[in-house]
Amino acid sequence: MKKSVLVLVFCIISACNVFGASTEEVKQNIISQAKSMGVEPAIVLSIAKTESGFRQEAKGAGGHVGVFQLSPTTAKNMGYNPYNLDENIKAGITYYKNMYNMFGSMELAVAAYNSGPVAVKRCNNTIPHHSKHFVNKIMSDYKYYKGVGL
Repeated sequence: MKKSVLVLVFCIISACNVFGASTEEVKQNIISQAKSMGVEPAIVLSIAKTESGFRQEAKGAGGHVGVFQLSPTTAKNMGYNPYNLDENIKAGITYYKNMYNMFGSMELAVAAYNSGPVAVKRCNNTIPHHSKHFVNKIMSDYKYYKGVGL
């Protein structure tokens, strides 16, 4: 009986996102910061959706954290605290922007976001095989967001 009550409480808390900003607040934060940083909101919304479902409390397998599933080391090297929602968003957008500036292509920037710039360079500036599904998912979501006017 106690276990089922705990599961129910966890489900209610998770669904209500009691511990942080709502999904809509996170999306609006991403849109606002992307615009102020000169990045197309639709692409970074797509990355955040795939990486965490817009959840700052998300934790990834390799120790990646937050909305943009950043490595704490990568975020700190850029001067951001990935455990802080606003800084996680700024760091994620900054990292994507850096990858775009490095490769000059949205698809290659997304591939580098996923597998790192070294992996993309090793593949002669093509999408590494292990990133193809990720890139396809991001680009599909990107087209959706563009279609709804972002």
